[in-house]
Amino acid sequence: MKKLSWPEWAVVTLFGSGHSPVAPATVASALTCVILWFIPPALRWPGWFFVVPVFFLGVWLSSRAIGAFRVDTDPRYAALRRRDQKSDDPDPVVIDEFVGQWITLLAVPHTLLGFAAAFVVFRVLDILKPLGIKALQDARGGWGIMLDDLAAGLWGAVLLVIVFKVLPPFLR
Repeated sequence: MKKLSWPEWAVVTLFGSGHSPVAPATVASALTCVILWFIPPALRWPGWFFVVPVFFLGVWLSSRAIGAFRVDTDPRYAALRRRDQKSDDPDPVVIDEFVGQWITLLAVPHTLLGFAAAFVVFRVLDILKPLGIKALQDARGGWGIMLDDLAAGLWGAVLLVIVFKVLPPFLR
């Protein structure tokens, strides 16, 4: 079994949120929303430049993390966890949720409605994996871990840009 350094573990599990006994990906997406809520709206546009290197860092760290986490579930939470845990995409690896959720959040207004919509839309797309997203997770190594969430984030961003353009201004 590989061992990750503490900084690698902190990044790949989003400060341990990936070890949540229930819905680690959803917990990581919610934590991403909280973290990015505190970034002032005027500083959000550089996020488009930073998300690219974070994506590639995620590919590399996810590749390193495969095999570093056991996929067995604590018996107390077995009924609540997904039954099809895969060794090639361990549940504690949630850097992919961070990147996908971040992309979706960059497309919405910095409002409670915008963040809530981004959270729900990204989680639905990440769970259901429509629009060709599912095929991307078959890529090897860290690419398979990261690409499906990248696509879910991009699709969510496109969808929400359209929705928020159509919404009346008082709802934005």
